[in-house]
Parts: sequence; structure tokens; C-alpha cells
Amino acid sequence: MMIGRKAIQRIALAVSLTLLLGLLSACGGGGGGAGGASQDAGTEPAAGSEGTSGSSGKDLKGEFVLWTWEPEHPTALAAFNEKYPDIKMKVVNVSAGDVTKKLQTTIASGGELPDVIRIEAGQKAKIFDMDILQPLDEPPYVADSSLLFDYDVNAFTVDGKLVAIPDDMSLSGMAFIKPLAKEYLGTDNPEELEAMFPDWESFIEKGKEVVAKSGGKVKMLPGLGDVHSFIKNQRPGPYFDGDKLNTDVLKSVITDLVNFRDSGVVDKLDQWTPAWNAAFGSEKYIFAVCPIWMPQYVIGPNDKNPPRWGLMVAPEGGFIFGGSSHGIPKGAKNGELAWKWIEFTSMTQEGAEAQKKDGVFTHYKPAYDDSAFTQWHWENFGEQDIGEKYFVDISASTKTVTENVNDLLLNEVMSIVIQTLAKDESFGVDEAMDRVKQELKAKAPNITVE
Repeated sequence: MMIGRKAIQRIALAVSLTLLLGLLSACGGGGGGAGGASQDAGTEPAAGSEGTSGSSGKDLKGEFVLWTWEPEHPTALAAFNEKYPDIKMKVVNVSAGDVTKKLQTTIASGGELPDVIRIEAGQKAKIFDMDILQPLDEPPYVADSSLLFDYDVNAFTVDGKLVAIPDDMSLSGMAFIKPLAKEYLGTDNPEELEAMFPDWESFIEKGKEVVAKSGGKVKMLPGLGDVHSFIKNQRPGPYFDGDKLNTDVLKSVITDLVNFRDSGVVDKLDQWTPAWNAAFGSEKYIFAVCPIWMPQYVIGPNDKNPPRWGLMVAPEGGFIFGGSSHGIPKGAKNGELAWKWIEFTSMTQEGAEAQKKDGVFTHYKPAYDDSAFTQWHWENFGEQDIGEKYFVDISASTKTVTENVNDLLLNEVMSIVIQTLAKDESFGVDEAMDRVKQELKAKAPNITVE
């Protein structure tokens, strides 16, 4: 096992950090216990193209090991087995919240890392910081980053090297309940609502009218956590420059949160709670954050009266919310076999079509040039082609900001700040900034806070 010097230097820091796992892992499925089993299947494969590296891989034989928390997608696996019958996959089930810890303990004990790791979005910065992943845009893999979206290259590049390939799409827009939008905003047309809300300031001002008109019975969003999901991921720049906190960026986000709180257009529900889930079946809130996995995992199970929903580009554009990726550790014994799996499922037309049959949209950019591929309907959204909205309108406006391991600490602190903001109206921008600085200094003395 070949691990970089930086990995050894940072193990102590990584172990000391609290593992961050929220319900974002819902976008990639459930967890599992330890163990391993080879997977194979034999359904009819989708038609497609050769891989990005130019090698057919027909002469490759053997078995690679994948750490993951979910069963691999059956249609995509069957298509891969058809194309590469002599390459087998051994899946070792590791729950999403335990991947980082298992990597740390394996490295510390001198154990053998897998050939490929599924990486949940909430752990990405921590795993990238460990410096254990092989650059995939270099030999022997030579991934063609032009086949991915521009925001992908930014999000999965470290020190100029592409270290992971995104698997499932996690574009996010804003969903809305059409009857409520029609009654209180005068339209349930997505494009008209997008024109009505070019920014969050206009969203707040119109929200005040909604609250007044409804006598306070209807608000724009369930809580400040939902607001944070939007504005955090749309922020103008990274929170950290190495270990230095960019206080101006953080202050702009906290200022927006306070403005939303003081306007009265959002309620006080905490995200991911039973009450918050139940809100998707109510008529109390017009809008909801809506990453691409939300219709299946949240809206569908909680809204029993479809079709009521519409999808639009959020004020100030699209963003990334959740998702997972695959990386290959340095020195992986069967890295070339693992690469063929990543390449096929995430960087070919053939893989994109097979993944779609399993309900997964990959980041293979050329596939989205075909309107037949992007077409996607969901019961709760009626006749609207939400695929076109996600993959054309939302994707075109999507940007990302870089993160590092310090962002995980800030996420923990911001959860406390958001709850305090919701409960204490005297807790303002200055108080919130002071709380963040105090918490960061206590948790990570290495962080510079001005």
C-alpha cells in the first residue's frame, strides 16, 4: 500500500474531527454492516460508447474491491458485466458515516485499502484532505475531464488534479406547491416565478405579501435550515483560504439568514425532523429546496396528493446539494480494474443510459445533449418535464465553491447558530459571528479568525 507522506501527517487531525453525516446520504441510499460479497448480474445492457482512456479493457481479468454503503445499481452492473465479463466486483459494505473512520484505521494499522471508494458528499473534503487518492486524469487512467460538467471539475479537483469522479447527479433547484403559488403569487408557471424571483431580496419582499394575505397561515419556506441550504451553496466564495476563515463570505451568509428570520417569511422547523418531513404533505409552505434526489426520497413519500408540485430555478441560480463520487487509493492493487467500472458507469453514454434505468443520472455531459435522455417525469410533478428543468435550466446556472476539511467544522457550528437564530430573535449578525469565531477557536486552534 503506497500512501503519501501528507496522509500520515494528517491522520491525527482527521481522527480528532467529528464525523459529519446528515440525511444527505439519502441521495445515495442506505447503510450496511461490515462484510463483502461479489456481485454479478446478466440483464440486457444498454447501447453506448467506449471508455475515455481509449483502452477497451477486454484483456483485463480479475476482481476489484469496492467500499460502499449501497448495492450497486443492477442495470448498470449487468451492462458492465456484459462488456467486461472477466472483471468482477467484490463489494464491502461500509455505512456512509463510517467510510472516513475505516480509511483512517486501515491506514493507521498498515492494512490494505480497497481498489475504489464511494465517497459521500459530506465526507468529501475530509477524505480529499487525507491525500490518499490517485489523480485520475494522469496515467494509467487519463480521465477526460471535458466529459464532465465544469462545476464537477472544480468540485473534484485537488491541487490541480482530478481525484474523484462524481456518480449521481445532485443538482438542486426549488420546488413549489402549484395551488399555493397560484393563489398567493398569481401564477404556477415555473418560468414566470423565476422572473418574479431573480434574487433573494425579491423573494423576501413577495413573501411578506404572502404572509399578510394568508393571515400568517402560509409562509415561503419551513425553516432557516432550508434557507441555509440555498444560500450556503450559492455563496460568493469559499469559507476558507487554507486555514484562514474568509469572514466576509461567512458574514454575508449569516446576514441573509438574519434577514430571512426577521422578515417572518420562514417558519421554525428543523430540517430532517418528522415535522419537517410532514410539511411536504401540508399546505403551509409554498417552496422547498429540491435537489435531484428530493422527489424520490422526500417529496414522494410525504406528499400523498399528487400532482401538486412544480420545479423551478432557485433565486440566484442552481447549486450542488449532496451526491457521491468514486476515488481510487494510491497503490491500489487492482486500480485499473476499478477504473473500468468508474469509467463505464460515469463517463460513457452506455453507462449513462444504464444508470438512468436504475433511477440514477450520471455526470457524463454529452448524454444531456439529447432531449430524449434528459426527459424525466415524477408523479408529484404531474406533466412537467423536471428532467429538462434540472438538466437544462438549473444545470446552466449551477456553480460550485471549493471546500476543505475546515468546512466540516464550520458546518457543525452553523447548525448551532441556525437553531439559535430561530429561537432567539435578539441573536443577530454580530452575536452569530462571535459565536462562530469562539466555537472555531475552541475546536481548531489552527484556524485563523480575524
